[in-house]
Amino acid sequence: MSLREYLKELKIDQIKDDTEFCDKEYNAIMDYCTERKFLITDDDLACIVDRGMNDSYEYRRAQYIKDLWLDFGNVPMNPNTECIEEEWNGFAAGWHRTSICDWFEESYGVSVVKDLMGL
Repeated sequence: MSLREYLKELKIDQIKDDTEFCDKEYNAIMDYCTERKFLITDDDLACIVDRGMNDSYEYRRAQYIKDLWLDFGNVPMNPNTECIEEEWNGFAAGWHRTSICDWFEESYGVSVVKDLMGL
């Protein structure tokens, strides 16, 4: 389901009270993005931009990615093989650390070293 369809299903645009509309629109968009791990389509992003929510989206997306990276840092890893020892975020135990770092970079368009590790 696209973001436009999701908002239509929730009847967000039918809310008359401005304060209620703003709160529910924001929460619905952020819930939608979080459920999809901020891996959304270009059409979904266009919907966010059309609604004037791009700054909020970019802020929350950046925070989500940083939190996900910190969570990855807590996953037990075999120091000899550099493979994770338990399932994490859809990756089965046994995945190599660099493969997961590559996934971060490819999925989120970030540099693990520069953006997430701060090096």
